[in-house]
Amino acid sequence: MNQSQRRKIALLQNNIRLIDYLINSDTVNSLSTISEQLVMDNRYNLNRLAYFVATVEEGTITAAAERLGLSKAVVSKQLQLLEEDVGIALLHRNTRSMKPTDAGAAFYTKSKAVLIQATEAFDLVLERAQVPTGRLRVAAPVDYGVAHVAPLVAKFRDRYPRVDVELILGDDVVDLIDQRYDLAFRVGWLTDSSNLARKLKDFEELVVCSPETLKNHQITKPEDLATLPFIANLAIGGQTKWTFNRGRSAKTVEMQQAISMNITLAIRNTVLAGSAFTILPDLLVNQDIAEGKLIRLLPDWSLRTGGVYIVSPPSRLRSSAVQAFLDTV
Repeated sequence: MNQSQRRKIALLQNNIRLIDYLINSDTVNSLSTISEQLVMDNRYNLNRLAYFVATVEEGTITAAAERLGLSKAVVSKQLQLLEEDVGIALLHRNTRSMKPTDAGAAFYTKSKAVLIQATEAFDLVLERAQVPTGRLRVAAPVDYGVAHVAPLVAKFRDRYPRVDVELILGDDVVDLIDQRYDLAFRVGWLTDSSNLARKLKDFEELVVCSPETLKNHQITKPEDLATLPFIANLAIGGQTKWTFNRGRSAKTVEMQQAISMNITLAIRNTVLAGSAFTILPDLLVNQDIAEGKLIRLLPDWSLRTGGVYIVSPPSRLRSSAVQAFLDTV
């Protein structure tokens, strides 16, 4: 398929996307009223929605123009005409970037969902639906990403070579929509209920230290931990007060923080090398415990349990690449 054919298909996709949005939108009343006008009056250029979506995603008109293969002047003019068409400001403009207004954000979210639907329809017609293509952007915590997600990405890419995968590792919780991620792995406890999530496995928090640390201390009850230097994990708020449970008994201990870090892998390595202890998920330290590199303290007492999740944006319309990755997990 040559570039001219791809551009024609893209323009047709945008037409279908906007029409579907205009017919089905029920989130913004003012946009719904405008929608009816746009559907009934064909003097409006529906292709302008492509310029709007590209500008929101790229952040500047210059970047949007490069993505679309058009001049900056053309994109700028078409955005101006689109706002005149709908009678609502869709973008906040400044010298460095462009961000959607509240109405523009609602317009973009619906438009993006319909774009996926239109793309899938054209993929089917062009016999491409069976072979996922495009770009897939995935986020994961550093340690879990290195140990589990990176090998999964390699396996996925071997199976679907036409998908370009971008894996970003970091222990901060990402905003899937604002930071434009298709999927994210999360280890712990979910707080953003608007996203779609599937639990992959459970984990238990364990108290661990190096064998060398245990040579100099006798730890038989939770209160004994208060005498040891503790490494706090900033990724979960730098928590120093922990509650231990055994049967009907519960004991809360304030740890003596000596070090705080925001990367779990760094915390593990520091415990291995020094005389401090920490609390980490079992899935990250089970192998170290089995190999004798770390020792689990107070095995008769339990801490919190959590889960490993794969999370996607709230829209249930997914590209073939996203669905294929979810099926691989």
